[in-house]
This record gives sequence, structure tokens and C-alpha cells, in this order.
Amino acid sequence: MKKLGLLFISALVAFSISAQEVQNVSHGDVFLRNRGSDNWFMQLGGGTNAYITTGINNASPEIMDRLGWNGQLAIGRWNSPNWGARLVIDGGNIQLPGHAGVHAGNEMNWVGVQVNMMYNLMNAWGTYRADRVYSLIPFFGAGHMYGLNSDWERFHPDNSFFRTSAQSLTLNAGLINQFQFSPGFGMFVEFGFRALTNGGFDGIRQAGLFDFGSLDGMLTASAGIQFGLGGSQTFTRAELMDYNLINDLNSQINRLRSENEMLRRRPYPCPECPEPQVIQPPAPPAVSVPNVVFFRFNSATIDAAQRPAVENIVVALRANPNARVQITGHACSIGGDSAHNQRLSERRAEAVRDALIAAGIASNRITTTGVSMRQPHFTGAGQDAWNRVAISIINE
Repeated sequence: MKKLGLLFISALVAFSISAQEVQNVSHGDVFLRNRGSDNWFMQLGGGTNAYITTGINNASPEIMDRLGWNGQLAIGRWNSPNWGARLVIDGGNIQLPGHAGVHAGNEMNWVGVQVNMMYNLMNAWGTYRADRVYSLIPFFGAGHMYGLNSDWERFHPDNSFFRTSAQSLTLNAGLINQFQFSPGFGMFVEFGFRALTNGGFDGIRQAGLFDFGSLDGMLTASAGIQFGLGGSQTFTRAELMDYNLINDLNSQINRLRSENEMLRRRPYPCPECPEPQVIQPPAPPAVSVPNVVFFRFNSATIDAAQRPAVENIVVALRANPNARVQITGHACSIGGDSAHNQRLSERRAEAVRDALIAAGIASNRITTTGVSMRQPHFTGAGQDAWNRVAISIINE
């Protein structure tokens, strides 16, 4: 029994480790790989069961006479928003109401172990949400079930693996109704079916290991609590780069390199420089710091790559406590009507304003406006796509 338990635990750990090499994808979204210590959970629960055999069914006993009790402890891990695995250790007793079996009217105490694969239908067929309250999770797997009544006869003397009393390999399947109240705590209601591949628990010896013509089974219903075992219990979406923006940047870099090379090769001689004149430095001008925050197409969300530009504005305003900032939002002429682009440019300016306020800058030092595509900041051939920007000017 100990060797079998170690085998199931090894299978669960191997599945968890191998899943770290697979990129997490759910409903078209790509998720960052979590650490090996993340997304582990434990379930504690209990409930009832009903043993099913042909003899019991033919006897048609009262439903309450068929019900036994069971408890379970499970440890598992979600390797992606869709897929997970768990190791379940359970036990209890089964009732054998009067029928053709040699132990009719008796009961059997038992323990079992199983490894299940779990599939979250809500995440796989919908969109992953870390705050989702209800999830429907089918599971399937295999395990082993062992009877604890030592006085029962041995049913399998010809099979070296099943040479002791009342034990069987099992095939398991069912549904978990999960209610998540926080990332680390929730409840579950589970319904399952366990097929015993060689029978034996009711005292009727089967013909072989997989005698499906007279397959014994057990229906289970249980409920309990579930809690996280440390580490992160959620998944984080990967922030993918905008390839159109990357191509635009590469084109701009290549154009600037070409212009620099043309300037370097010009045959004009360097003119003689006049003698330097001593000029008194003028009074320091008012602070004026232009800053450009780029946005993706049809978006008013500040990407992580644009955060340094916003931080530059914050630093300048903190260094000049009397300064104010004017933020002007722009939009390109690609798609959208004039009213849509006008509102989009205003939202881009407001997004920068909100980021400044979140960094501690007083709102009365910030003014915003949107100019849509009427006043492009970048002009010239191929520059229209660069006008998805918000321009910030700081003045004393």
C-alpha cells in the first residue's frame, strides 16, 4: 500500500514539473509561467456513498439502506488556468444491504487513493478571471481501493497482485462545483463515480481483472473547504508587444541612420569658426519639458514601456513645485470618425493625467485637452501612425 501511494504521489509531482515547460494559454490569452511553489491547494471534505452491484440493484433496497459515509483529503495544483491535477486520499464504509453476496447485510470499511486530472470548463470555454466565484470542473483518473475488514475471505488467490482480501484498481470520474471566496479560500461540492475493475467488495468474485460485464461501482457525494498552500493562487496575463509599433520604430531608426550616413558623406568643407565671444548667460528661462507618451492603435491605455515617459513628467513637477503641466492628446487618421478620434485623444490625455495624480501630483496643476487628428504632432510621409500620442508640456 505504501509503494502504491508513493507511485501516485510521484505521478502528481512529475505532472506538475513537466507542466512548467508548457506555455499557459487560455481562450487565446497567454499567461506567465508561475513558480513551482504557486497554485497548490488542499481540500478537506466528507459526504456519503452508495455501493452499486447487480445483486444490490436486483434486491431494490431502500435508498437509506445503501448509504455509507466517506471523508477525503486532497492535495493538488493548477498548472494553467485550464488544467490541474490532484492526489486524493479517502476512506469510509460501504453498506451491503441484503442481496446475493456472501456478506449481505454487512458493511465494509475501506481506504482509497486516486490521481485525478482536472479541467476548468469556465476558464477553458470562457475568459479567465482571478475573482471568479463559481467554476465547474470535471475530473477523471485512476486509483486503488482497499478493504479493511481482515476477517473477509480472499477473493483472488490466482492473481499475485490481488492476493489479499477485497482490493481493486479503480477508474474515477466526476464533477467539482467550486465556490471561490478569495484566491486562497473556497468551498466545493463534488459528485463522483468509482468503477472497481475487478469487483470483490461485495463477496462475489469476478472472472478477471477487467470483467466489465458485472462491474462494481460506487457513487459518491461530498462537500468541504479548499484553501491555498502558499504562493500565488492566480495567473497573470503576459503583456504582449505591439508588433505594428515595433515595425514603426524600426522603420524610424533605419530612416534616421540613413539620413546620418548621407550627412556624413556630404563633400562640403567645414567652415572656419569665428573667435568665441564672451556672452553673459541669460536669465534661466521658465521650465519647459516636452514629453511624448505613445499609445497603441485605438487605445488609451498606457503600456508598461511608456511608464518612463510618465515618470519623467513626475520628476520634473516634483523638482518645480510651482510648475503646471498641459497635456494634449492626439490621434492618427487611421480608422474612426472625427467624433470617435476626438474622444480618443481626450482619453489619452486623461490617462496621463490620472497616472500623474496616482504618483502624487495635485490635480489642480494639470490641464488636459484633445485635438484628435487636427493638429498632428508628427508630420511628413509615413508619420501619421506616430500621432497616437499624448504630449505633455511643463511650464513655470
